[in-house]
Amino acid sequence: MRESWDDFRFQYGVIENRNIEFYEWKLNDKAKRILRQKWNELYLVQETHIQNQKRLEEDWEWKDVTTKEDPLSYSIPGFGYFTNLPDPDATYPNLFSFTNEELEQINAKIESLKSSQRESIPKEENNTNPLPETKSAFQLVPSIQTDTNTFIQTERKLFVRQFLQNPVQLYEQAFVHLNQNEFLLTEKEVATFQTYLSELKNELKSCLLFEECNDWEEMTLLLRIIYTNRSIAEKTIVFPRKNFQGFSYIEYLSLPETVFITKQNEYGLLIKEKRDEFMKSYHPIHYFNWESLLGKYLSFIEGKTYTEGIEFNWLGKNPYPNPKIHQTKNIDSKVYLRSKSNWETYTKNVQTLYSYHLVFQNCTNELFQYMNLMFPNGSIEGQRFWEPLGSHWIRFNFVPSIAAFKLANSSYTEKIKIVPSYRNLKRNQLKSWSVKNIRERIVFTSEIYQPNPLDHSFLFFTEESIWNRPILGFANVIWGIGYTGMGIVKSPMDKGKAFIEGTETIFYSIPELFFFNIRKGHFPLITAEEIPKEYYENTLE
Repeated sequence: MRESWDDFRFQYGVIENRNIEFYEWKLNDKAKRILRQKWNELYLVQETHIQNQKRLEEDWEWKDVTTKEDPLSYSIPGFGYFTNLPDPDATYPNLFSFTNEELEQINAKIESLKSSQRESIPKEENNTNPLPETKSAFQLVPSIQTDTNTFIQTERKLFVRQFLQNPVQLYEQAFVHLNQNEFLLTEKEVATFQTYLSELKNELKSCLLFEECNDWEEMTLLLRIIYTNRSIAEKTIVFPRKNFQGFSYIEYLSLPETVFITKQNEYGLLIKEKRDEFMKSYHPIHYFNWESLLGKYLSFIEGKTYTEGIEFNWLGKNPYPNPKIHQTKNIDSKVYLRSKSNWETYTKNVQTLYSYHLVFQNCTNELFQYMNLMFPNGSIEGQRFWEPLGSHWIRFNFVPSIAAFKLANSSYTEKIKIVPSYRNLKRNQLKSWSVKNIRERIVFTSEIYQPNPLDHSFLFFTEESIWNRPILGFANVIWGIGYTGMGIVKSPMDKGKAFIEGTETIFYSIPELFFFNIRKGHFPLITAEEIPKEYYENTLE
């Protein structure tokens, strides 16, 4: 997953409260392009592995269903926005106004797609292709195309063509209507949406008649047409829901009412800003940014963890089922077992390739491992730009502070830039020495830090200085032991919550005995008005 700098900095520097340090090497433009290209290739390989693993899992789940029950009962991402009830009043056929010749072309494509579905019966001999290699994160791998993936793609393409001729009613619960006054559209905005609707229609029409767009392109265009059309009709913001799935740094937290109201107002300002930007011109990127923001807002309002994604993935059944197609989908037991084996094998291999270990393979020494593999001599095009750091644990480069020290003292490091964490920015504003170095180091007297659900209980912050870190760390360990003991007594009442927090306190305090600091404290309840102006000044140049 890639994040924008603003999102990453807020997550890492504010919520997780960690400094961000930049070490600049002197590189010419060509060397910079090569360095960026190498990391882009690494990212693409990782994404392909992840997508392959998901497709194999989907293939196994589908075959598991078809061996036990009617395959028509399996839900497909994207169909959840529709019912199977006809909608004779829908205006989409009129919007597209297909000619007889165009309709003939579309119907011929429908028959072709149906024919391909009938012929794509999963058989053992069709599943003998070897799995892509997972021995190296640098080896380009092909995307896996399973029977199930091909079948679902065809179902979506069939659906788009059938819907535009014989629309079905929408599943209203799958759409969000923002009816508050601040979300109502002006006449100028309605006119802009009508222009966008025409652009979307032309793009989808081009997909249907002239280009070979993939299934998600067609579904995305169709749903954008639908919710843009609804926004025009209702003169307010309407958009589809998404299933929020995938990786997230933290789970959603229940916010105090005052914080919730403040953040809701902040979202209102942000939506207004993005809304003005969205209305400036039609572009698929503008649509994606608009949908992403609305998705984040919805996840905030409904208390769900948001994860980025371009796809409209609300689950549902095909509104235009064709029993003749599905009746041919009798899955042989060998096919099912092979599908399960492929998923289990590939998942294990990917987990091994991208495994995590606090010492032997964490995010720090893995970074150096990749750099050493890409540039073993520390040079690009004959230009030396860094001194390779060993990724083996014995060199202690898995400790971020040690790796940072070595980079800072390297003769190849030209410039160092530190972007302070939220807490350090706030501490730097304090003028009183005692307040800055005594009161703010004690958790219970700090006015900057607030206890929150992401943190366990502890006594002292130990990030500021190294010489007294073992002393304060020892106090944190003793506190953790006492908290763990109390947790044992309270276990019948809190189901072991205090006991777990106590053991976490001990775990994160032990490194402090050896001068290492891991715990920084989290700040998930921060509102925009609490962030100092220096936060916005410390941006990348």
